[in-house]
Amino acid sequence: MSNRVTKKMTPFLQASADKAILLVNSIDPQVNTMLAFVRACKSNEIPIMIFANKIDKIIESKRKELITDLETALINVVEPLSTKTGEGLDKAEDFVKTRGRFIVLGSFNSGKTSLVNALCGTCYETDDLPGTTLEFTTSLYGEDTVLIDTIGQLIDIDKPMMVSIDFNGCNYRDEKIKKVFEEEIDGLENTLYSVSLTMEKVIGVVEEHLKRGAKIITTGAGASALVAKEIAGQGTECGLPVMVFTNDSSEAQPISFSKGLAEEEMGLSRYISLAINPGDVIIGVSASGGTGFVYDVFKRAHKKGAVTIAITENLDTPLGKHSDYVLKSEAKPEGPSSSKIQTAHLVIGHTLMLVLADEMGVTADQSIQYMLHEKVPTKKMGIK
Repeated sequence: MSNRVTKKMTPFLQASADKAILLVNSIDPQVNTMLAFVRACKSNEIPIMIFANKIDKIIESKRKELITDLETALINVVEPLSTKTGEGLDKAEDFVKTRGRFIVLGSFNSGKTSLVNALCGTCYETDDLPGTTLEFTTSLYGEDTVLIDTIGQLIDIDKPMMVSIDFNGCNYRDEKIKKVFEEEIDGLENTLYSVSLTMEKVIGVVEEHLKRGAKIITTGAGASALVAKEIAGQGTECGLPVMVFTNDSSEAQPISFSKGLAEEEMGLSRYISLAINPGDVIIGVSASGGTGFVYDVFKRAHKKGAVTIAITENLDTPLGKHSDYVLKSEAKPEGPSSSKIQTAHLVIGHTLMLVLADEMGVTADQSIQYMLHEKVPTKKMGIK
């Protein structure tokens, strides 16, 4: 259970729970994923109580609005909670006192393990890195009540081809093809809504820094490395000063982006940081927001006086916390594969580069010149 693929394959029904607690991260609610949890509980006739955890991170004037929005979206009562300060913990405890097998659901970093620790007196490891909890664990609350901590991703592997598109109910090939396109389009529409305002600010910041002589550096691991390279390629075609560093040369492909190899190599982030100058713009791509060398590059970039921009699906993560700006996609819910997120990140990157080039006055004729081959005279074979 130590790698990022198998940790996501535990089926929801394995827990045999008869009640559920759903924790929504107030910082990053991920409503579409939360709806998937609610529907799963409803379809299995499991009573559910929903809490907006980390409410202490939300300013007082915004809390009521957040709770109202969540209740409207999830069609359920949502209670405020903070496992850190203890606010709302009494209501969670009252629910648990009704006895039974309670499954604690939510995306990673929503505070599931912290809630189990608070209620059961356990000391399970907690962290802001995605994937700290790698398997279902059961803890006793009294003599006849069990709390089941989960892995942060709801996947029913009994459904056919539960990768990132759920083909359940699609009986014919044309239906499956249509389903993929519809899901990808939905992810893009949701992302446009979430990213537009921040994108406007980011384009202005990047343009300002480029006019001062700075450059763009893109980085990512695995599938996000492909996005980072695509962004850099698009920028190069537009004549923008851009470099790209990824981990995909360190391992055989496509294994590195399938299994996440070489993501924890600090030597790579140290190497990338050598290219960073004060005022440069660093764009880090990570669907999870927890890719080791990528967020470590951001930490080093800040020390050098560079600007950091994250492209991610998950805000409340190490990458998000070390970013000056976050371009957040909204393509979930996903399965073990992140195809919809990758599509959304590609479009974010294309938008950033193309609008930036247009704002800087790059013409079509100039762009063509940047794409033409340029040969440098070289020595003839055998002449030393």
